[in-house]
Amino acid sequence: MPSRSQAQAEVQRLRDQIAQMQANTVEQIAEVQQKYEELQQQLRAEAAEREATAAAREAEARAMVAEQSKKYDDLQLQLQQMMHMFQQSQKPPS
Repeated sequence: MPSRSQAQAEVQRLRDQIAQMQANTVEQIAEVQQKYEELQQQLRAEAAEREATAAAREAEARAMVAEQSKKYDDLQLQLQQMMHMFQQSQKPPS
């Protein structure tokens, strides 16, 4: 049978062990929380990058549509001018 002082020493050793385990747990929780926040930040940065890329592509597509529309309008105007010139050439001289 262990003596009272041995029992108290064992109890103290177990308390110290529990305290160390609690400190380790708190440290691990802090590390996990930090990693989580870093990942969240990384995800936000990646999402912002994807949004910026999408916006740039949209702007590029709008610019291309505007350019094609202008080219179409220019061709329509040229066609009208040519039709007008053709009609003028078909009129008998006065």
